[in-house]
Amino acid sequence: MTDLDQGAEIYTMVSPWRGAEGARSMDLRYLDRDPRSARRPYFEPVLQFAAGHEKSEGALRLLDVGCANGAFIHYVLTRKPNWHTSGIDVVPELIDAAAASFPSAEFAVGNICEPDSLPAGQFDVVTVLTLASHFDTLDAWLTHVIGLVAQGGMALIYGPLNPSPVDLVCRMRYAHKGAEWLPGWNVLSQQTYDSFLRGKANSWTYHYLPVADLGYPLDDPADELSSRVVPARDGQRLGNSSGLTYQMSCIEIHV
Repeated sequence: MTDLDQGAEIYTMVSPWRGAEGARSMDLRYLDRDPRSARRPYFEPVLQFAAGHEKSEGALRLLDVGCANGAFIHYVLTRKPNWHTSGIDVVPELIDAAAASFPSAEFAVGNICEPDSLPAGQFDVVTVLTLASHFDTLDAWLTHVIGLVAQGGMALIYGPLNPSPVDLVCRMRYAHKGAEWLPGWNVLSQQTYDSFLRGKANSWTYHYLPVADLGYPLDDPADELSSRVVPARDGQRLGNSSGLTYQMSCIEIHV
């Protein structure tokens, strides 16, 4: 054993962080939000990318992974009523609320990291909105997303992305006693996605959306961990009260 190996043993400690997979207790806040009025800034551009599918004028099949209370499903149904929409989430209470609000869509409890819990069929478009940053690695979930996409279809992944070749894995928590360290702000790089997607997808494109023009709040939100626009020369930055800033992208993956 080298001196370096010995040092690694000495300074190894058990991380206080929770694992990246699974439900977060803070996500129950969506039960208090009306999904019919909870329009998120990224809904419109994501729907525009989805509408680029050749089946968009017909009965396109869309699955929203991490659908929460069904707000994006509602947004889609009001604009594309012919589409067959489905949603999955790991939180049963959110699935119950979504199913009660939108009986014309299909909802089920499912964990994108556990393939046995996922729908048996495939979909023309699979959306993953602000969920990718919950995971520390791509192999835990992205392979399963691609497996849900029908031949000729696409996956749309919206969330933080770094155009530079640097990956960031982090946890945040509210600064009070007993607060849980939460996943949800990881920023992986284009290079990491490129390396992972080679041989698994036909093509992929990174769309960096101008967050200052999408309608994100400019002022500090009541929730210290919610995103707001951070002034930047390129107009691309979001941040929260942690001091971390990040760019947002929609990754369009064709299978």
